Amino acid sequence: MKAAPLRRVVRAAAIALLGLAVTAPLRATTVVPPVFDQLVNESDYVVRAVVESVRAEYRDGPQGRLILTKVRLRIRETAAGQPPAIVELEMLGGRIGDDRLIVNGAPVFRVGDEDFLFVRDNGRTITPLVAMMHGRYPVHRDPVTGREFVARSNDVPLQDVAEVALPMTSGDVAERQRRVVSTADALTPAEFVTQIRSTRRADYVRQKLH
Repeated sequence: MKAAPLRRVVRAAAIALLGLAVTAPLRATTVVPPVFDQLVNESDYVVRAVVESVRAEYRDGPQGRLILTKVRLRIRETAAGQPPAIVELEMLGGRIGDDRLIVNGAPVFRVGDEDFLFVRDNGRTITPLVAMMHGRYPVHRDPVTGREFVARSNDVPLQDVAEVALPMTSGDVAERQRRVVSTADALTPAEFVTQIRSTRRADYVRQKLH
């Protein structure tokens, strides 16, 4: 697979993704974290869902042959908006055999993952989540207490929705945060849904339709 066509697609598609500024193809993409109000109200819909299947396929276009990944979801709960009856996220990137197409910052899904997903423009952007990795919030269970809690996409427990606007850490920094932040203080899925619904503006649908 040639790198040049991929660079062109990432540069062009990124324009449609809120908060994404491309400074160099593939590597140096920067996503501006949204505040919680933006995250909630710029989503077409917000769901708690389990990944049922993940499949990658080739797609030929003006930029050449690319890899797209389709993620089929089973909806457990709708927190905001009206998702379609069948939700299958489509995003640029993936792996087929020895061919890999990596979009820096895009989330990677696996069968069985359970997340809150803030979906926008599915099939029309690089990644159909608001602000890429900032639009995914895994649901975990404490192995000792059994308590369910919500985390950011780097698996650091989410204690307050204000933390949505913080930069997304990775590597050793994220690992240190995971050790320090108590899961007992993290938001439960029910608390997270309450925050989402109380933040969703009543006039949002009318704004989108007009």
